[in-house]
Amino acid sequence: MAVRDSPAAETARWLSGRRLCLTGPSKGLSPRHDYQCGNGIVQAETICVVGVGYVGLIQAVGLASFGLKVKCVDLDACKIEMLKKGVPPIFEEGLDEALKETIARGLITFTTDIAAAADADLFFVAVGTPTSERTGNARLDYLDAAVSDIAAVAPQDAVIVVKSTVPIGTCAGLQARLDRDHPAKRLQIVSNPEFLREGTALKDFFNPERIVIGGAGESARERVRRSYAAFEERGVPMILTDTSTSETIKYAANAFLATKVTFINEISDLVETVGGDIDQVARGIGLDSRIGPQFLKAGPGYGGSCFPKDTLALATIGRRHGVQQQIVETVIRINDSRRFHILKRIESAVGDKLAGKRIAVLGLAFKANTDDVRDSPAVDLVHALLEEGADVRSFDPVARLAVDHRSYRQCDSIAAACEGASAVLVATEWAEFKSFDFAAVEALVARRYIFDMRRIVDVTADWVPRWDIERIGSPLMRASL
Repeated sequence: MAVRDSPAAETARWLSGRRLCLTGPSKGLSPRHDYQCGNGIVQAETICVVGVGYVGLIQAVGLASFGLKVKCVDLDACKIEMLKKGVPPIFEEGLDEALKETIARGLITFTTDIAAAADADLFFVAVGTPTSERTGNARLDYLDAAVSDIAAVAPQDAVIVVKSTVPIGTCAGLQARLDRDHPAKRLQIVSNPEFLREGTALKDFFNPERIVIGGAGESARERVRRSYAAFEERGVPMILTDTSTSETIKYAANAFLATKVTFINEISDLVETVGGDIDQVARGIGLDSRIGPQFLKAGPGYGGSCFPKDTLALATIGRRHGVQQQIVETVIRINDSRRFHILKRIESAVGDKLAGKRIAVLGLAFKANTDDVRDSPAVDLVHALLEEGADVRSFDPVARLAVDHRSYRQCDSIAAACEGASAVLVATEWAEFKSFDFAAVEALVARRYIFDMRRIVDVTADWVPRWDIERIGSPLMRASL
């Protein structure tokens, strides 16, 4: 999708004409700067972002776009070198241009050395908290290490802001540790969860529906709140609360959205059997303001770096405290089984045996407009197909998947992936798959069969009558020509 306006222009529009006033540090003064918000001058903190992945880099570039000076720290030297050159290590719409603009304005810097940020007042921590395969708990070793490194160099009264999604009670535990190990520094922990969607993360940063700030002390919460002053001026709700409530909000939000995804998929299975149009069903319930239209698209189930990890962590927390989260556990079970359900439908379509059959997989990212393949339904199916003995050819316009298997190859075009295929699996909702004229590959495939996991294929197109087409939520449409 083309970006019509530069991030600077979009930022200006989103902030409704808000005027920024930046003054650099003078000799003998602390490296702070002020920016104008409304009729008053707000003193801004010096900011450090630790961890520049999908969350941290958006946070850093977003704050720098306001005119705030941001120092970014990450242990990955290759990533830091890329960023210094203005090359983002992730794909996100508008990020490339926004990164280059903030670098050119001298507002953002990158380093592997946390000591270079020793003059910072606010440290935003956005490191990974992956799920332990053994326990189901979120792993906190990266977070613990980052907080320890920050505490060693941070000045007195610095605030450490946890952006990472963490189990309820984590921030309280970190605060107790800092109070014990660094009492003279009076360091404070604040929870400030992110609510960004990959693929639209930069736009989401500039258009938040709410900002949640949790901390034990009012002063720490207020200092974080000031860094979001531009949003507050626009009327964005600010939820100031304690750390446990803030942590719970993040988990509960993701679990609820995962439940919506799973619910519509259950209904789509029913519609597939009894008849009806699942897209119209989703629209009919989504127009109810009590429900809303988001996350009601029938498909292969949720994936990505958040929903699978966070639902499992929430269920594990519940069991650990003797309060079983039965709805969440059911959602996890249903979502996990969805991949198996799709695999069986493909097996049935190609003759019950996948061994030796070539399958084209169009799309690898867990959703469109991102290169993230973490917990992607498409990737799960690639591995499942290979285990069944299939020969898999994939194509994705952005995402890459390295699989050490003689029967797997990632191609550089849709046509190359489809050559010799007994089935074409549309696995990610990229716009180019939606608009693709499959007549162009009719002579290349072994069989004209499409399984549309995302319900994006235009079934009114001229080429459709020559293909067998199956879609999530619909029975098989057999070729009529």
